[in-house]
Amino acid sequence: MNIQKNLLTVNRFSRPNIKLASVKALVIHWVGNAGSSALQNRNYFETLKTQSLDNLNPRYASAHFIVGIGGEVVQCIPCEEMAYHVGAKSYTPDAVEKLGRYPNDCTIGIELCHPLDDGRFSAETLRTAAELCALLCIQFDLDPLRDIWTHYGITGKNCPKWFVDYPEKFRGFKLDVVTAMGRLKG
Repeated sequence: MNIQKNLLTVNRFSRPNIKLASVKALVIHWVGNAGSSALQNRNYFETLKTQSLDNLNPRYASAHFIVGIGGEVVQCIPCEEMAYHVGAKSYTPDAVEKLGRYPNDCTIGIELCHPLDDGRFSAETLRTAAELCALLCIQFDLDPLRDIWTHYGITGKNCPKWFVDYPEKFRGFKLDVVTAMGRLKG
């Protein structure tokens, strides 16, 4: 798999340079910006560093990886560092039980690009995302059926829209990760 490392600059708003406590799960998101590329979304995260420290409503956001519509992958943050991808005022009881009170410190965030506002992912995005998740599940000894979450499952946010609207598609995606793991372990 070709992963383009284009790491964000260390800054308080998108790459805080805080080590993860552990990796307990992968979290799937949608970019919510139809037709945008992985690089464009990475560059958006980079612009957050320019916010004023006097800003009363600063935006904290990032992800470890972004998978593009054509299957390209951009890595924004090293896997051992925390990203701001599942911050919330409250978390679902299931998330608190399994991931603790601040899931950003034990999860890897993966944003998926999508061509249209309905949030449906391209076949290339899904194929590459499944392969990426398989690699990460092997690396961190995760069970894809138990340890791959949607943003919705952690915070209740409608993200990724396609998997929230069609939970059976998310289940199918996790089964694709299981299949990809089998191929990689060969």
